[in-house]
Amino acid sequence: MIGTETRDLATPCPASPSLSIVITVVSGATALRRCLNALRPQCGPDTEILVPYDQWSMDVSSLEAEYPSVRFHRVTDLGLAASPLVPAHTHRLYDRRRAVGLALATGQLVAMTEDHAVPAPDWCVQIRTAHHQPYGAIGGAIENGVDAPLNWAWYYCDFGRYGRPLPAMPSEYVSDVNVAYKRAAVESTRDVWREAYHETSLHWALQAAGEVVFLDPRLIVYQHRPPMTLGAAWRERVEWGHVFAETRAAAAGRKRSVLYAAGTPTLPFLLAIRVYRHMRRQRRGVAQVARVLPLAFLLLTGWALGELRGYIAAIRKRG
Repeated sequence: MIGTETRDLATPCPASPSLSIVITVVSGATALRRCLNALRPQCGPDTEILVPYDQWSMDVSSLEAEYPSVRFHRVTDLGLAASPLVPAHTHRLYDRRRAVGLALATGQLVAMTEDHAVPAPDWCVQIRTAHHQPYGAIGGAIENGVDAPLNWAWYYCDFGRYGRPLPAMPSEYVSDVNVAYKRAAVESTRDVWREAYHETSLHWALQAAGEVVFLDPRLIVYQHRPPMTLGAAWRERVEWGHVFAETRAAAAGRKRSVLYAAGTPTLPFLLAIRVYRHMRRQRRGVAQVARVLPLAFLLLTGWALGELRGYIAAIRKRG
């Protein structure tokens, strides 16, 4: 169940705002301030902003007085995400915060992003415009906002597929860093995300129900990841690959999970080719490709190792 301790200094908003924005705390107060400053000029009284936080992200509560129109909610029930000191729990904390935010949101549309993402000045307008289309989930473009080789490597490992130029089209994947749902889509998938939000599980559930998940490049956010060492970035890849594999295996079954596990040694090479294609699609120069691609390959080896561990854990759990 969701914790009941709420620190809410929000100004009154309509009983049913047109837009709710759930911001997931990943990097902390400094990043959250930058994100909120980008949102503040474009959010009127018909928009609610929700920031779930917990004992492991208490620093963001210091921003409550600075942003009285934002609803800060302390999560007291962390479910399986007991501590970020356990590597596999780090991503689960983010997933739990997202789930709590979705449950709290009351808007006709519900958008999601993260604290280290900076929405474009017209992000809210574009969300409302895009949702005149009959799609339950609409994701947008993600750009890198920090011109450093490791940041570019992070970006292409995570979000290269969402870099502009992009066609507007139905898509199997959109990112929880830049996505907005119609209320009906959120409610119809509640059992999927009630305890923890996983973008792939939710979007696969929508698609299985006949909904179209759509990618619209008019919705833009910029990634501003804080500085991190290569070693820390590699370990993060391992953890996130592990979480992805566990989620995928839960839907795939034992036999397919075994096949996925057997294929993990090829992943760094296949995904590096994908990174290269995204860089060429975005017309990145040879010098930038030469700087970024080796770093991306190293990060992708971490992701592959994480996937392998995740599949093995899932297979053992099934016996």
